Amino acid sequence: MFLKDKKILIGITGGIAAYKVYELIRILTKEGAKVKTVLTPSALDFVSPTVLSTLTSNVPYWEWDYKNPLVHIDLAKWCDVFLIAPATVNTISKLALGIADNLLTATWLACDKPKIVAPAANTVMFKNPAVQENLKKLQKWGVEIIPTQKGLLACGDLGEGKLADINLIRDYLVKAQTPQRWKGKKVLITLGATKEYLDPVRFISNGSSGKMGLALAKAIFYQGGKPILVAGDTKVEIPEWFETVRVETTQEMLEACLDIFPSVEAVFMNAAVTDYKFEKTYQNKLKKKEKELIVKLVPTPDILTQLGKLKRNQILVGFAVETQSLVENALKKLRKKNLDAIVVNPSKVMGSDTYEGFLITKDSLVEEIKKPTKEEAALYITQRVAEIFFNPRG
Repeated sequence: MFLKDKKILIGITGGIAAYKVYELIRILTKEGAKVKTVLTPSALDFVSPTVLSTLTSNVPYWEWDYKNPLVHIDLAKWCDVFLIAPATVNTISKLALGIADNLLTATWLACDKPKIVAPAANTVMFKNPAVQENLKKLQKWGVEIIPTQKGLLACGDLGEGKLADINLIRDYLVKAQTPQRWKGKKVLITLGATKEYLDPVRFISNGSSGKMGLALAKAIFYQGGKPILVAGDTKVEIPEWFETVRVETTQEMLEACLDIFPSVEAVFMNAAVTDYKFEKTYQNKLKKKEKELIVKLVPTPDILTQLGKLKRNQILVGFAVETQSLVENALKKLRKKNLDAIVVNPSKVMGSDTYEGFLITKDSLVEEIKKPTKEEAALYITQRVAEIFFNPRG
């Protein structure tokens, strides 16, 4: 979706993690990206040119030949983004020193497109001061360095240096080609459903999946921001690389939001908060009886209202689900809760992959949103919020 028709050049070096590039290529091509590969000579010990050619529908490159002595220039001009994954400490050091002793490093020096490096190494090697200094130098030059994972390494050690998750690498490729409207900004995003317990095993909640909240988090990441998630019950898996606070009840979500709120520039309150809780709760499981059980419900804390009272310079965006009079009801909530904007959608959107609704601002701007996926809707919403509140002329 976001990578359709994008030209991605993947540099592969001689590390054991090179086999994971096969899966990365499969993900990228499935999304419609065009992929070419350039290898160091030692990478041939870890990946097959035949497999790479089959997966990408393009021949891999690892050496010059008399037919095309300028292949490094051609590859550099062809791509929209240049990723090296895995990047060994040897190649990282060459990139930092401007050494062009093979086709991959020569292509790197000839390329003026966005560049990304995904390191993979033994923990001791990765933490070596020389390697860390070289990574800092590349970052200073504008190269994105994808953080390594902690885990069991090929050498048998347990520690940092493992190649980043393939899906995170994919997200960095999207980020490299997305305008950085949220660069450097911390953003609080709530998602999922809260639960209100009657006893230790019974509760009331709702059908929120958390899909839209996760899509918002990714959209903020793509645009250079740092999403901080407060998540209730979700049906989507939240990637481990997102800073996440897990909660169950509305009160717990409120406390988490109040703790994080002073440190962020914006809030997207996407969680489907359970509006009522049981007035009386039980420490032990209630036994079923023949007679009816009558319970009384009381309101849960209104998180948005409390944040609206506390906000100073933060941008506060609410989300609402309505079954009728969407715009009118949303405007009432926006004004009552002191929001900067609100996104309202019909109830049929909950749990769905598609998205429709309206973006409404405190100045009564109303924009209809209709997107084939929640990911596209999230990117549009976050883009418009940034344009309206951080760059009004944009």
